[in-house]
Amino acid sequence: MIVKKSYNYSNEVFLVDLNENILNTKYQVNLRNLIKFEIISLYGRIFLNRKPKTQNKDKNLLNLGCGSSKFEGWTNADYFKIFRPTNRKRTKPDWMLDIRFPMNCKDNTWDGVFTEHTLEHLYPIQALNLLKELHRTMKPGAWLRITVPDLRKYMSYYNSEKVDEKFSKWQTGCEAIRALTQDWGHVSVWDNELLENFLIKTGFVNINEVSFAQGSDKTLLKDKEERTWETLYMEAQKPQN
Repeated sequence: MIVKKSYNYSNEVFLVDLNENILNTKYQVNLRNLIKFEIISLYGRIFLNRKPKTQNKDKNLLNLGCGSSKFEGWTNADYFKIFRPTNRKRTKPDWMLDIRFPMNCKDNTWDGVFTEHTLEHLYPIQALNLLKELHRTMKPGAWLRITVPDLRKYMSYYNSEKVDEKFSKWQTGCEAIRALTQDWGHVSVWDNELLENFLIKTGFVNINEVSFAQGSDKTLLKDKEERTWETLYMEAQKPQN
């Protein structure tokens, strides 16, 4: 649906097409949803805050912020679900938690961590604390793979540079920036420089920007191909000692 608005300047009529995406109210923040979210978090942290059950005897791998993408043999972690899902086996995570708070997990548990399009749902101080928790709970030498929407790609589109054609779902660069910063529960934006700084500050080493399905630990290459057009891929390692 396109909404057309007309303006009259110096007796000339201009038609402006507004893509319905910019008028979408789906992601508007309201008090009711905020209260509901915090009540679920409080209930979950009191009654459902269990230690993770590892899924593999050889390697303990964490899929953090899994959503509906559950990996066989991994510990698939996501926000608390206190209502029975329509398809419980598919949607209920193996480990429920609120990543804004310390993890109920022993030190040196994970042989590898994959988190896809999750960090942007945290404020910077929350993201910093989460990275500290991941560093604590990962084994020495383990790799962390993080993917987030890439601010540089969005800015390129805003500046009328050549980018993936999927950006054309927005009519203007301004719409794309608004979606990145205000839709889907996003409260932070990331580029390789900022994410690298956060990883350094939390003690990680061997920090690199990598590409889709490329990285040092092959077991962590679980990237969704359909999100390559907007994604930044970063990896980092917990020091051996």
